[in-house]
Amino acid sequence: MSMATYLYCLVRHQGELSLQGVPPGLPGLGELRALDLGEGLWLVAAGAPLPEFSSQRIEERLTDLDWVSTCALAHEAVIEHLRDAPALLPLKLFTLFASDERALAHLRGSREQLDKVLDRVAGRVEWGVRVRLDEARAREALAAEARQAAAPPGSGTSFLLRKKQEQEASRDLAGRLRAEVDAGWPDLAAQASEAVRRPPATTPEQGGKVFLDAALLVPAGRTAELEAAVDRFATRVGPKGGEVTLTGPWPPYHFVEESP
Repeated sequence: MSMATYLYCLVRHQGELSLQGVPPGLPGLGELRALDLGEGLWLVAAGAPLPEFSSQRIEERLTDLDWVSTCALAHEAVIEHLRDAPALLPLKLFTLFASDERALAHLRGSREQLDKVLDRVAGRVEWGVRVRLDEARAREALAAEARQAAAPPGSGTSFLLRKKQEQEASRDLAGRLRAEVDAGWPDLAAQASEAVRRPPATTPEQGGKVFLDAALLVPAGRTAELEAAVDRFATRVGPKGGEVTLTGPWPPYHFVEESP
């Protein structure tokens, strides 16, 4: 059977790279193997039988979301198992070459750029921080503020005034949270070697509209400092209805391009 070469990631590691205990990878591919690029750089690869993993066949199967999801999870499992390597460069799902020799030749031709990216992520991991608006909690806080600012209970206008203030405050939910996110962001970003804010989705996700979707490249030894900063951030945005989620550590998925 004719075989192509499927690539998972590049790993900087002095001495031979062991793949013992690494998850098996995509269903249908051969066993994982480490291809030596020289000077401590290894390519984690596997044989991909043709025509099952030809570009045409993959293109045809992209509408099969179950298959794509299974492949993506298996691909990421291999990369994440190697996350603690001195430096790791994840490669995209369905990265294929005609042969080991073609893959090695292509990457050796890009060695200078690869080393720059690996230097950038060496000794670092990625963390994700997201903020969603919990509208129910935000409205409760706004209602409490409106009640405190309303006229005394004995006043004949207190009820109508309170309702007016609640309605006006409700319209400002997004602005209040956005301002707190922006104010708290510098402290979060300061914990990282690099930090990127991705544009939030234009449509609300399950659980509420996203106001922050960020990736932080953090030195592996600064986890405690990052978690403390996230706690401070949550204390800031919580009263405005912000629900903070911290995920990771991950391989540096969002920092694999050469920096400008």
